[in-house]
Amino acid sequence: MNSSLTPVSDTEKTTILQKAGVASMCAAAFLMLYFLLAGPLVWIEGKMKFPPFSRSVKVIYAPLARIVKSDLEPASSIVKAYVGLFKK
Repeated sequence: MNSSLTPVSDTEKTTILQKAGVASMCAAAFLMLYFLLAGPLVWIEGKMKFPPFSRSVKVIYAPLARIVKSDLEPASSIVKAYVGLFKK
């Protein structure tokens, strides 16, 4: 078998720095999705009026609610403005 056709991933080990980079990118993607889904879930929760769903949304998004209640600027105004887009 020709060694030039062997994929690079089979011959090289991933480094700690690469693993840390992947972990940080995954964490950033998770936090972004967490924030971006807050508005649509608040809208769905307002339309459904289903108590178990409402409780779960309140539990999952308790950290964002705490930021809004603490008036931690500019984060609280950003969260209020974004979620407010979906409350109408």
